[in-house]
Amino acid sequence: MRPTRASTLVIIAVLCAVLALLLVLTWINRHTAQTQVQTASLPEELVWFWRPFLPPADAPLITIPNHPLLRAAHDGDSAQTLAGSHEIPKSSLPEFRDTIHFHELKRFLFVPSLTDFTSVGETLGVVNLCEMFSTVGQKCRVQQSRLVNLDEIKGDNAILLGGNQAWSGRVFLNVEGFHFQSGVILNRNPLPGEQSVYKPEFDSVTNQLTRDYAVVLMLPNETREKRVLLIYGIYTQGSQAAIEYLTNPERMAELRKALLNLSPDHRTIPPYFQLLLTTTVENAVPGKSALVALRLVPR
Repeated sequence: MRPTRASTLVIIAVLCAVLALLLVLTWINRHTAQTQVQTASLPEELVWFWRPFLPPADAPLITIPNHPLLRAAHDGDSAQTLAGSHEIPKSSLPEFRDTIHFHELKRFLFVPSLTDFTSVGETLGVVNLCEMFSTVGQKCRVQQSRLVNLDEIKGDNAILLGGNQAWSGRVFLNVEGFHFQSGVILNRNPLPGEQSVYKPEFDSVTNQLTRDYAVVLMLPNETREKRVLLIYGIYTQGSQAAIEYLTNPERMAELRKALLNLSPDHRTIPPYFQLLLTTTVENAVPGKSALVALRLVPR
């Protein structure tokens, strides 16, 4: 019995569908294998922390903070720095009305700076992050904080650098833990051996920064399907040191162990947490960083 034209078309359609399915499955298998190979090229000591930002996830949005060239002095500054400040009445600077500086600082005292608030540390940190992401085929999307709106952060994976950003510095918080405010880090519930306030340290003769602190906060985004990672140094050196800590396999192995110790079952790494880090600083360059304290953030 000779097949009809209709049955021939049906056979052809079925074969095309099968071929299309095989092509899709082949692509999926290749993509999965490629992702596994790429992820495997990153040390496991880093993968556990950075996995939410790695392929097949979309490239995270990385923001670079924008600070004033003549920066506002804050409570973290030394007395010598404050003594050399220049006061400008708040009423004379309406452009600053929507900034954290305007709301937190009682007076507008401005100090010139070439090393501490220039965002150099955050920029160098972005280079480290992008180099790490490139090893697994992930792209970097870098944007100035003033050009990023909150809706973008709600829908994407995001890495926010620098704490003096009105929307990021006050929208994403762990109030019960470490809280960045007015140039110091407040500890609302100090545990034994911890301080209630962490302030930078300075050389008594040269007034150069010798120790800085940074807060790292891993949170879910609004849909709880993606992550928001905040890295806030009091000065730019603290931010740079924190990023170097988060991309150092040895340091991250220590952090993983510390998180497992805090985990209820001691086997599952908690997804949301907060770190307080410190670093020595010499000649405006951060040295070795260390973990000061750790907090879990409730789901």
